Amino acid sequence: MKVPLIKRLSRQIRGRWRARVLATHGVAVVADTKNGLLAVQPGDFNVSRALLQRGEYDWPQIQLLSSLVGASSRLIFAGAHIGALLIPIVRAARTRAVIAYEPSPRNYQLLTMNLALNDIHDIVVRNTALGESPGRIRFTENRINTGNSRVDSSGGGLDVPLDSLDRSVPPEWESIDLIVMDIEGSEVAAMRGAQAVLARTRRLYVEFAPEQLRDQGATSEEFIALAGRFFKSAYVIDDSMKFIRAADFSAHLLPLSRRRGLLLNLLFTQDADSA
Repeated sequence: MKVPLIKRLSRQIRGRWRARVLATHGVAVVADTKNGLLAVQPGDFNVSRALLQRGEYDWPQIQLLSSLVGASSRLIFAGAHIGALLIPIVRAARTRAVIAYEPSPRNYQLLTMNLALNDIHDIVVRNTALGESPGRIRFTENRINTGNSRVDSSGGGLDVPLDSLDRSVPPEWESIDLIVMDIEGSEVAAMRGAQAVLARTRRLYVEFAPEQLRDQGATSEEFIALAGRFFKSAYVIDDSMKFIRAADFSAHLLPLSRRRGLLLNLLFTQDADSA
């Protein structure tokens, strides 16, 4: 989603002033929130601002996802950011069968700090991007919206490792209870490289952002086709909680994909009927 130039410049200036509170050697400030005790970047105007000002981030979604998992669940977080979703969900589930991926070095640093702050150990955390196959890829860190750090193969200032879920998820994980995926338009690439994993996944919680998909050279049509191949249904995670059968994915989602700036949270499931 494009942010107007004046708004971007204003955020950059305010972000720099906020970041000055860290001085030369500061890494983060700590917020005591519903999501946990979290080290956050004061210059970030999305997740960190919500945590610092409201004391929570995406709490209704966290409550929903936490209700779907338990102590025996296996969880994957693709684009774990600083752990604002991972930490409360893992605490609620009391599972340690968790693999988290976060390609941004700055976000990864805070993620590992936040896991320690919340006494969450023995989970696998990887500082890598996800795609169709292993390798290296260019990456851009967004300092004023750190959750929007993303793969940028043409102009990224960082070179980061790239892996696929099919290669890195243990084959002995015969089923995966939940994948949480928010990777700023790289979802289709990650799904291409996760077809064996998706075939044994019960639920996929993912952000559907058609403009971001296009920025990464993918299409809404392929996103929908991949989801329809592996899941029987989806719920639109908003006030409607609309239930959509796989046969209706295209009819419902393709018209929405033409909306400018669309960001839609979807929960794909194996449910044959609405729960």
